[in-house]
Amino acid sequence: MKNLALVFIGFLIFSCSTQTVSVDFDRSQDFSKINDYKIEMAENSMSELDINRIQTAIQNELSTKSMQLNPNSENKIIIRPEEYLSKSQNSSVGIGVGSGSGNFGTSIGVGIPITKKKLNQTYLVSLYNQSGNLVWDGRLEIQMPADGSSNMLESSVEKGVQKLFKKYPPKK
Repeated sequence: MKNLALVFIGFLIFSCSTQTVSVDFDRSQDFSKINDYKIEMAENSMSELDINRIQTAIQNELSTKSMQLNPNSENKIIIRPEEYLSKSQNSSVGIGVGSGSGNFGTSIGVGIPITKKKLNQTYLVSLYNQSGNLVWDGRLEIQMPADGSSNMLESSVEKGVQKLFKKYPPKK
């Protein structure tokens, strides 16, 4: 029973956030030649904590793919982050009354929208080879409740980065 409760809590945590990914790459690039990289951040207004989360998640994921962080590498990953708050209507509560007989019917309905602020983070992750050519491009979009915990955000970023690099290195 205890395990069932933990699974349910885990489901609730992950169901509160969504990650959307899209990837494009240069089909002529031999990705087996790229085994190290350095990370650069584009101008942004995100907190250092958010920046550290994405960098750590990328480093952890790429290390499982035999790529190592090297500050002197000629291959570079540039991260362009964006963040904004939005209001999202998740659901509505409806109250309805109705009656009818034969060919005649009446009804009354009231809808009460429930809106909640959402934190939207977008990361454009671009990989450039030694020649400075863009060879891989990925976009990660994360949406979660604005009042979510830092553990929830970290988990969402890690899960999103895993999805982003799931098929890296790309097959020809």
